[in-house]
Amino acid sequence: MNTGSKTPVKVEIPVAGPTPGTVAVLVHADGTETTVKTSVPTADGLTVSLPDGATVKVVDNSKNFADISSQYWGAEAIHFVTARELFTGTSEDAFTPEAPMTRAMLMLVLARFDGSDTTGGATWYEKGMEWAIANGISDGSRPEQNITREQLVTMLWRAEGSPAAEADLSTFTDGETVSDWAVPAVRWAVSEDILKGSNGKLNPSGTASRAEVASLLTRFHGRAE
Repeated sequence: MNTGSKTPVKVEIPVAGPTPGTVAVLVHADGTETTVKTSVPTADGLTVSLPDGATVKVVDNSKNFADISSQYWGAEAIHFVTARELFTGTSEDAFTPEAPMTRAMLMLVLARFDGSDTTGGATWYEKGMEWAIANGISDGSRPEQNITREQLVTMLWRAEGSPAAEADLSTFTDGETVSDWAVPAVRWAVSEDILKGSNGKLNPSGTASRAEVASLLTRFHGRAE
């Protein structure tokens, strides 16, 4: 695809009936392929940022998990993140959606989203943690601790460049329980419709499950593109 630009250009590729598992794949000169993690399905196609001269194809990279039915509330988000290889299942045919997400898992996912090579290292999360520390996303502490909802949105907020936002958290019955250090991030996440309350509550200190993280990442992903 010729864009004539020196920097990647956002384009929409027409696709009939795109699904959360529809992704763009870059085909390199040597025949290797790279899934474009920032490709986002629309009503009529797929939006993706491409460099000039890129060879791209569109494929259905959906994964099937025995524990994710089509009626499961987080099914679309789970298909979205796994098709883009941001997440993997906990086994070949299971996603384990209600299992807690750790800080290390999120650092790894965000590093993948940024295009960083996360292979290698002394631990499965070492490269992701190194990326998070280098980019000011996390200090790398307590990597195996379960991540809370306010910690999750704080990492996303930092990845976005720590933008200012003025959402009114008092509209939630537990808005005052958000930790002081997380308030700017939670305001941003609420204003961008990334973090949504349940029954009028944010539950900021609650542990985020794998399905919840997939849902927040899908919303973040869509607005990021």
